[in-house]
Amino acid sequence: MADRRLARVIPALVSLALAAPAWAQNGLCAGLGDGAPWLGQGQAGSDIASATAPLEWSGTVAVATRAVGLFTLGAAMDLRIEAQPTTQDGDTIIELFDADGRLLVIDDDSGGGVASRAELPLAAGAYCVAVSGFGGEAVSATIRVSRLEMPALTAGLAGGFGDWQGVARFVGIDPCLPDTPATRLGTGPIDAELAKGVSMANSVDAARYYRFSLAVPNALSLRATNPEADPYLYLFDATGVLLAENDDADSLNSRIDMLQPLAAGEYCVGLRALADPSLPIRLTISARGLEDAAAEAFDSAEMAPPLDGSWPVEDLGVLTATTTRDWLVPGDQAQWFVFDSPSEGLVLITAAANDEGDPMLDIFDASGTWLGGNDDANDSVDAQYALPVTAGRFVIALRQFNDTQSGQIRLTLTRYIRAVP
Repeated sequence: MADRRLARVIPALVSLALAAPAWAQNGLCAGLGDGAPWLGQGQAGSDIASATAPLEWSGTVAVATRAVGLFTLGAAMDLRIEAQPTTQDGDTIIELFDADGRLLVIDDDSGGGVASRAELPLAAGAYCVAVSGFGGEAVSATIRVSRLEMPALTAGLAGGFGDWQGVARFVGIDPCLPDTPATRLGTGPIDAELAKGVSMANSVDAARYYRFSLAVPNALSLRATNPEADPYLYLFDATGVLLAENDDADSLNSRIDMLQPLAAGEYCVGLRALADPSLPIRLTISARGLEDAAAEAFDSAEMAPPLDGSWPVEDLGVLTATTTRDWLVPGDQAQWFVFDSPSEGLVLITAAANDEGDPMLDIFDASGTWLGGNDDANDSVDAQYALPVTAGRFVIALRQFNDTQSGQIRLTLTRYIRAVP
C-alpha cells in the first residue's frame, strides 16, 4: 500500500561487545525486552551469527501493543529483519532496538505488499525486534531474523534487494558508480547555492540519477517531492557506496538529512517512483542545521519535541474524565498536546475532521518514544487510538494527512479506569 509505506533507518549504530556471558532480560532495550521471549531455543540458541536456521516467532499482536522478541549477535554482520502478516487483512510494522533502547530501524512495507523488511549491518550485541499492526490494529504475523545467505520470509519490494561488491544491502536501485549516466546539478561545486537550495524536476523515466560536488564539508538536506509519484531517495558517495536512503519522511515525499557534514567531493543521488515513474519529482538539496532538522522533525511528527517550553505544546492538564479541544490544524505542521495520566487505565484519543481535512494521530511517551498512531478509523477519515496508560505524561501529535489540507479538528480524550469489584 503505497500511501502507508514507511521506512526509516537511523544510521548511528553503537558498537556493543558481548563481554558478559549472559544478558539479563530486565532493562534490556530500555525495558522493552522485559518478559519478552528469546528467539530460538532460549538465550543460548538466540545468537543468529552461529544459528543454523533463521530465528522466528509467530503469533497474534493485540490492539495498540507490540510483540517483542530478543536475539543476540556474536559477531558484526549484515542481518535481515522481517515480519509477514499471516492473515489477509494484516499489515505489519517492525522496529529494531539495540540493548540500550535506541531505535535502529523502523519499516512498514519494504517486504512487499504489507509485509515488513530491513537489511542492515549490526554490531555484536543484544537486540529487541518488535512487531505491531499498522495504526495500532491487531495483527497476526511471523517475525524472522536471518543472515543474508539464509532464506527470506518476504518477497521484498519490486526491483529486489541489491548487492554490489559486498556493500550493505538496499532496495530496488543499482548503485551509482563513477560511470553511471547522471544529470549534473550545477556547473561546479554547489556550496554557494545551498543557502537558497539547488533544485531540479524530472520524471524518473527521464532522470534516475543526479550528481553534485562539494568544495568544503557541508551538512545537507535532500528532498524528493511529488506524493503522486511516491518518490524513494538514495544518496551515494563517489564510488557507489550507499550513504542513506528514505521513503516517506513527509507524507509520501522523501527526505534525507545529513547532519554530520559530508566531506568535500563528488556525490550521486538516485531516485525511484513507487507509484508512477512518468510523473515529475522535484529534487532539492539545501544547507541543513541541527535546529532546522529538529523543527522539521517536530512539524512532521517524526519526533516529539522536548517539554521544556522551547516548542509550542498545548498542556491539557491531568486527564480525569473527558477533555475536548477544537484546533486549527494546518497541513504542513503537526500540532502538539501533552496530558498527564494520574493512574493506570486506558485513554481513547479521537481526532474528528468535521469535513475539514484528514487527521492523523501519533502518540509518544514523555521521553519521546513513539507508542503508536492512527490515520483512518471506523470506516472514516477520522483518527482514533486506544492508549493503555500508567501514571505519567503522554504527548500527542495531531496533523493532516498531507500538506494541502487544513481545517478545524476536534481532539477528544476519554479516560477509562478498571472497575473495582
